[in-house]
Amino acid sequence: MITRFLRQILPFALLSIALLSAILQPTPPFASAEPIYIQNPDVKTLFSFHHRTATYMFGLDPDLEVILSGGNTKKPDDNAANWWIINDAPQTGFRSVVKDAKMSSKYKAVTSFQLNNHPHIFGLHKDVGANIWRINNDAKGFELVKYKGKMSPNHSRIVSFQLKGEPYIFGLHPDVGANIWRITEGPNGPAFNLVKHKAKMSPHYDYLTVFYLDGHPYLFGLHSGKDGSGVGANIWRIKDDPSKGFDLVMYGAKFPRQYDYVLPFELGRRPYLLAVVSKNYLNRAADMLEAPPYLERTTSAEVIARAADLFVEWGEGYGCIWEIKGAPNSLSIKKVSKSIPMSHNYRNVSTFEQAGKVYIFGVHKDHYANIWRVNDDPATGFSLVYYGRTDKTIGP
Repeated sequence: MITRFLRQILPFALLSIALLSAILQPTPPFASAEPIYIQNPDVKTLFSFHHRTATYMFGLDPDLEVILSGGNTKKPDDNAANWWIINDAPQTGFRSVVKDAKMSSKYKAVTSFQLNNHPHIFGLHKDVGANIWRINNDAKGFELVKYKGKMSPNHSRIVSFQLKGEPYIFGLHPDVGANIWRITEGPNGPAFNLVKHKAKMSPHYDYLTVFYLDGHPYLFGLHSGKDGSGVGANIWRIKDDPSKGFDLVMYGAKFPRQYDYVLPFELGRRPYLLAVVSKNYLNRAADMLEAPPYLERTTSAEVIARAADLFVEWGEGYGCIWEIKGAPNSLSIKKVSKSIPMSHNYRNVSTFEQAGKVYIFGVHKDHYANIWRVNDDPATGFSLVYYGRTDKTIGP
């Protein structure tokens, strides 16, 4: 009878133990069971920010209108902000932190800055002026802490920079030139004060971005000219006192205009620019091997081999790296890497730094993102380390 009882109860006991073991089995935190789906790949604004020891990518959806339920009335998307946290090992990908946060899509420019060592978001709204949000301590949301700061929505280029621990906003206006605002902590939240007005600067720039040399901010811009016949690339050094403006330290350097993204990064305490072409300028994949010199296509056998790689998509886009070098008051730029093929289907691209390494984050039109690591020697380019379509780690 005891034997019969054991035969009946033993299978259930073993099953219970197995189930309990499965329940108690530790799992990696934030494990990704499937690829991260990016709801709107047409991200018009994409940049990284750091909070404590983590790196985040912030994305703002394009200026879309949503149809209200029960009718055809339309209004701007009021929940357009999203951000993701990069895993401690970027080659393992990223995960969503905030989705559809309350922020209008009607922002002409959005950037980030640090105030009292805490990340904030700055946005210039098309209708109300400048707004500032403070990222929550747990980074799972943000709070509007400055509303309707005085700033014309007609500024065409807006960037932020840090100098001596203080944040500034640089804006290029088509009629009055360049303006600089200083952001400080006031009794009722951040104070936003104009410290430099109408500094002389042409409004006709394709790109305007900030890089740092020995911890000091510089501006890089590609002048296109009113009729497209610009002077080339220029660099300015922000004066030690930003209220006194900036000094031109490089003028008219040759730099191609076909780049869709020009992104600064620092590696080994030296500044570089990542330049990316992501538009489809050619009609056939085979045209890459016959491309005119001004498109700077690589024609080596390595390209053909990479085109067949399972994790590298063939396309008419590419990326390359430029080095910025010279004395602080006399700089120059030089292309140091070959043109590395990339798909032309990336809707936005950004860079981030983590644990002393530099990475590239690209949002693909098919609702996923890839991550590349800039090689320790930037002259050798960059390598894909995470393939978002399949949530696959490719490299170290």
